[in-house]
Amino acid sequence: MAQRRMSKELVEANTLLENFIYSCSHDLKGPLTSIKGLIHLAEVTPDKEYRDQYLKLINESTERMDRFVQSMEHYLVNAKYPIAKDRINFKEIIDAIIIPMSPKIKQKKVSVNTRVKQEDEEYFISDKRRLTLILQHLIDNAICYQKNGKVENFLDIEIKINNEAAFVEVCDNGEGISKDNIHDIFKMFFRSSEHSKGSGLGLYLVKETLKKLGGSIQVVSSRGVGSNFILKIPNSTLKKISNQRQLNETHP
Repeated sequence: MAQRRMSKELVEANTLLENFIYSCSHDLKGPLTSIKGLIHLAEVTPDKEYRDQYLKLINESTERMDRFVQSMEHYLVNAKYPIAKDRINFKEIIDAIIIPMSPKIKQKKVSVNTRVKQEDEEYFISDKRRLTLILQHLIDNAICYQKNGKVENFLDIEIKINNEAAFVEVCDNGEGISKDNIHDIFKMFFRSSEHSKGSGLGLYLVKETLKKLGGSIQVVSSRGVGSNFILKIPNSTLKKISNQRQLNETHP
């Protein structure tokens, strides 16, 4: 029975690995082929306006590759590294994500509103690297999938902390997710549209990383209206307190 279960798990792991390698190869070949073709067009055209347009498209393809490579790195980080116990300042983490994205935020004309309710004395322990990964993917998605031509684009981030957990809400009025796709968005390499420029790994990584931290995620979304991601991340100090109590009870 145990041998049969192990055999089944091995087959599933090999299938996942094959799909992972195939998808990675496919998603890197596309932008590379595009870049090579655009470079050739830029070399042969005498028109500066066309050259500038080709350079813009090359830059977009390069960014797409960079996003995909980052997602692969994040996948390995979450799979390989042990969980750290860092003292977390959520405002610092959000600022470190938002500030480098300022040019994209300005380009998309997104109003970013951040509310972090964490007093200096509130002691929250978790894995800073993994928390950054989670928030980075959610914020990046919210900005990238804003609809062009909208009067007002917004991204609201609210974080509340108590002794037990941090409660995070990331809300936007972007493209949103259709009811047909809402149950598939956390699957590896899932894309809700053929025109999606994402890696298809972002939300999968968010959920898998939250699992490592013992957290959870819910989503409320509607196509054309926007999305609201609701996260609960446990405070690791509770585990230390619980373990210490058990130790004290065992060895009074």
